[in-house]
Amino acid sequence: MVNYDPATGIGKGRFRTLMSAGTHQTNKNSPGGLRQWWEGGIHENEYIKQDGVWKILRLRYFPFWHGTVEHGWQYTPENYVPPYRKTYPEVVGGPDELLDDDQNLWPDTRVVPFHYNHPVTNKPVSEIDSRAPVLGQDDSTAAPARPLLLD
Repeated sequence: MVNYDPATGIGKGRFRTLMSAGTHQTNKNSPGGLRQWWEGGIHENEYIKQDGVWKILRLRYFPFWHGTVEHGWQYTPENYVPPYRKTYPEVVGGPDELLDDDQNLWPDTRVVPFHYNHPVTNKPVSEIDSRAPVLGQDDSTAAPARPLLLD
């Protein structure tokens, strides 16, 4: 889903990711060492149009699960791909900022908030509908949605 606001020149996009990833032997400073994995997550990004050229304003990626190439996600050790704990430039290639987020990927079932209204009702998705409870449990027992900084 991509939305564009001509008044601000900002576009917002939401995309799912399925990737095959890994660290190369030349990357001696990888927090998790050398490994390869499968990963799934959601991008909730913002773009800006300046002088007719689209640029990335905020690149936000929320991984939800990792899986070893050999065995898949059901046998992946906890924190197999450890989250960043430091930012760039202290970590080359690291993020500009860290979210105040648990980042548990076992797998993480919390919802990433939507930047757009519900496509059928055209109303914002309610907080309680942004929860993912354990099967058979009440929605109110689920953790709240993941934080999404919108500044």
